[in-house]
Order: sequence, then structure tokens, then C-alpha cells
Amino acid sequence: MIDEKTGILLLSHGSRLDDGEEVIKAYTDMYREEFPEAIIEYGFMEIRKPGIPETMNKLIKGNDLEKIIVVPVFVAHGLHTKRDIPSLLGIESDFNEEDAHGHHHHHHHGHDHGHDHGHHHHHHHDEDEEEFEFDGEIILTDPLGIDTRLYDIIKDRISEHI
Repeated sequence: MIDEKTGILLLSHGSRLDDGEEVIKAYTDMYREEFPEAIIEYGFMEIRKPGIPETMNKLIKGNDLEKIIVVPVFVAHGLHTKRDIPSLLGIESDFNEEDAHGHHHHHHHGHDHGHDHGHHHHHHHDEDEEEFEFDGEIILTDPLGIDTRLYDIIKDRISEHI
């Protein structure tokens, strides 16, 4: 059973094409259908609206949430899941820019693997970008990763054309 104090954000990359929104909206609808009491929204990291702050505000407004679980619907970790999304969520990341490029870009992050407690206040370079404030816990999950369920889909896509 879903806790009424927990919000869920399914996060897509964002694209100028509509396909990505159709997919993330469908997954959100599927979850809502299976768990009608869930407080769940979808949003986009960039390019498309609603962005992370807008979606966070949508989840927070009118709900007495203590926790928000953010699921990046991405295949693997990359700069977006390790650096950009934690930054947009206002949470700490264990990402080290030096590990990725061999030189440092002066991003300041701590080391708590996506679990963050306390006050979150988001600032963005865009003038018209929303901000959000949330005093609960934000959990950023791993992306989809290596999973036999995804492998089965890959095999299906191949077998359709053999």
C-alpha cells in the first residue's frame, strides 16, 4: 500500500518530440491505475514542461508529504542522473566531475547517495523557472539499469524483424 505521505515523480529526459511525453504519461497512468491512492506525477529534466520544480510544486501543493521518490526513467546513469538531476532537486550527490573528465569543474556536492533530509530550495538560471521548497526527504532512485525484463523487450524487438 502506498503511503499518503509519499509522493512519486517519474522523470523523463525531455524532448521536442511528443513521443517521450506519451511514454512517461502512459507509465504514470499505469501506476495510478494499479495504485489509485498514489500521489504521482511525471516531469522532465529539460526541454519540455513540466520541469522538475513545477512537478515538485504540483506534488507538494495540497499534500502533506514527508517524502518524494524520484525515479529517473533512463536506461543508465550518466551526467544527468549523477549531476544534473540532483542539482535540480537541490540534493547532494556523490558525483565527482574529476572522475568523469579527468579534470575538475568546481561543482560542490557532498556524499550521501541521493538521500537527503532537510530544506530544499531550488534556484535555476532561467528567469521564468519555478522554485520549490520541501522540508521532507527526497530520494533519487537508480535509473532502470541492467534488468532481464528490459532484455526480454530487446529480444522481442529483434525477433520482430528476423
